[in-house]
Order: sequence, then C-alpha cells, then structure tokens
Amino acid sequence: SRGLGDVYKRQISPLFVSILYLCYSNSTWRSIMKFINSLKERFTKEQLMIIATALSLSTPFYICVPFLLLETLYLLYTKKIINAFKSTPKSKYLIIFMLLTLAISLIYQNWIGVGCVALIFIFVSLMLYYRQYINEDTFEFILDMLIALSILWAIYGLFEQIQILDRLGYDHFTLKVFSRRENRLNSVFFNANYYAMMIEFTIMMIGYKIFGTKNVKKQLYYFIVACLNFFLLYMTGCRTAFVATAGAMLVFLIINKNYRICSLIGLLCIIGGIYFIFNPEQFPRIEKLVDNFTVRTKIWHAAIEGIKAHPLFGQGPMTYMMIFKQYGGHVTQHAHSVYLDPILSFGVVGVATLVPYMFDNCKRLFKVYQEKLNLRYVALVISCIAVILLHGVLDYTIFWVHTGMLFLLIASSFEMFKHK
Repeated sequence: SRGLGDVYKRQISPLFVSILYLCYSNSTWRSIMKFINSLKERFTKEQLMIIATALSLSTPFYICVPFLLLETLYLLYTKKIINAFKSTPKSKYLIIFMLLTLAISLIYQNWIGVGCVALIFIFVSLMLYYRQYINEDTFEFILDMLIALSILWAIYGLFEQIQILDRLGYDHFTLKVFSRRENRLNSVFFNANYYAMMIEFTIMMIGYKIFGTKNVKKQLYYFIVACLNFFLLYMTGCRTAFVATAGAMLVFLIINKNYRICSLIGLLCIIGGIYFIFNPEQFPRIEKLVDNFTVRTKIWHAAIEGIKAHPLFGQGPMTYMMIFKQYGGHVTQHAHSVYLDPILSFGVVGVATLVPYMFDNCKRLFKVYQEKLNLRYVALVISCIAVILLHGVLDYTIFWVHTGMLFLLIASSFEMFKHK
C-alpha cells in the first residue's frame, strides 16, 4: 500500500496549491460566484444537492467520502432519505441486503466489512435520493460537468506522470508506462485501475453527448476530450481497460443504431489489435502480462475455495482479505473478479436479495427503450454495464467510491422520464 506521505506529495499538496491559486485570483473567484448564482436560478435546492454529489466524485477519496457522509447525515436529519426509501419500489430489498451483510460481517468480526456496509448505506441512500429529483436538464448538466472535469483529471494525471518520471530519473517528455503500482498515474482516484474505469465511463458519456448534438463545435469539443481521455487511459497502463472500452463502445453504437460507425470502430480495433501483435513492446506493461495473469489465477483459486467454504452468506465485504492466507492466495484486497468477489463476500443469498430491485430497474429501463424516450440513454447504461462486465473479468474496480457511485447515478437516471 502507498504510504500517507506519498499520497500527500502526489495528491494533497498539489491539490491545495491549485485551490489556493484559484482563490487568490479575484477574476476567477468572481467568475465562480457568477456561475454558482446562475446554477441557483436554474436548479432547485434538491437538484443542486445531487449535482454536488456528482461533483464530489472529482475529488480524492479523503475529501469525497467525508462530503458524502455529511450529505447523507443532513438528508437523514431532514428525513429526505427516509422518504426516498419509502417511495422507491423494491427498496426494502436493499435494506434487507444491507442488514444481512452487516450481520454477517459482525458474526465473522469482519470490521473492514462493517465499514464497507456503512459506505454502501451512504451510496444507496444518495442513489435513492438522486432518483427522486433527477430530471433531463440536471442529468445533461451532470454529464457535461464530469466530461469537462475529466480534462482536469487528465492535466493532474500528466502532472503526476512528470513527477514519476522525475523521481525515476527520466526526461519529462519520455512516453513510458511503468509496471509498479506506485509508478503509475492515478490522477485523484488513488489507483490507476480506478482511474481507468472512470475514463471508461467518461468515454461512454462522451458517446452519449456527441450523438445528441448536431452542433459541429460541440462535437469537435467532445471528440478532443475523448482523445485526451484515450491517451490518459493508455498512460494508466490498465490493459483490461482497452478491451472493456472497445467492447462497450461497440455495444453503445449497436444499441444506438450507429451501425456504420460501429463497423468503422470495429475495424480500427482490429487494426489496433494487429499492430500490438506485431509490436508487443508498445502495449503497456507487456513484460508483466504472464506474471500478472499467474497472480490472478492464484487469487481466483483462493476466492473459489472461500466460496466453497461459505457459499450461502459469505463473510461480508472484502472477505478475500480475511481468507487469502488460509488458501494460499496472493496478498491483495479483493478477488479481482466481478464474477467471484460478490459471491465470496455476500454469498448466493446476499446477491439474490438484490435481484428484485435490479429486475425492477431493468423493467423501467426497458420501458424507456420500448417507448423510445431516449435510445442514447439506454445505450449509455448498457455500455456502462458492459464496461463493468468486461473489465470485471480481471478486476473488481467497480467496488470503489468513485466508480461505484458514478455508475449508480448513471444507471438510476431513468427516473428523469417518469413524467413523460
């Protein structure tokens, strides 16, 4: 794990310097206040709250989590979260899931799991609150805000890369992706793989926006931001993200009926694959490919043994951290598989308790598709699910503050069509 001192040098210190610089600039401060006043006129208090939730996802976890906690406590105090639970169909199954997971974590003295249950409660509460007040204007604004903020993520990531190159004695303009975790850029997302998934979701959001406008200038803007994010995706060194992004893009284009562009993208993916086959040294961290896969199989073996031992209820979130020594697994936090870790942690019964809520959401999403309310939104949600399922073959990056919350917000936005 990275030490707090390294976290300070790579994230906190430069972040505070940037904030102080912005505050020092009077013109910048006036512009910010003018922008905030325009938002107050455009959105309700509740909508500003969910915009703030989305905005917090652009801050490091040690800022994001306390903010979301305070927001949840405020909404509990005002009883708005209680009302959200009462008015959301099938939400009782989410309560059952959380209570069951908490009980199992306590039984097995999985204290990290208990903390994770608290975070899950925060995310679920804010998701249900979000569902109550989201509308199309707010949703479009949130996407544009996050796409614009991804430019700042990229700038900070490049600054971080320069720091890494300087520390390792390389020239600042060296284009090199390093293998060790502490030498891979992660922007404000703590881990390079988490940043990679945030980029994957951002690229899907850009696809949603670029096919929703005929304004050439806006299309050019989105295209440039997409290219910037693709470059940073390469620099994260997250190999799985390439396959996940390509597959999810194709899913988006097929659902959105952009068949010609889908064929073109598919052709480019094939050309890119051929290029890397003949130039494997250009593929990030290729030298560690076999070693990393060997480690993955070791992790999966331990996870499967853990599932066999507790198939029904698991042992709570982050069970892998408790059992890897017992089954000779590799030292890490989770099972590195979206297909194994939920069953390992929550068991078959725990996962099953979520099915009624998820099924109800699927019905509502299908209604959006069936009534042709917004085909692009359906494509966005399903492409984000494709990102999770493809990336999740080799990692469990969706189980994190930024990635998990962002997906929940996107996937729950079908409520913006409830008045149509």
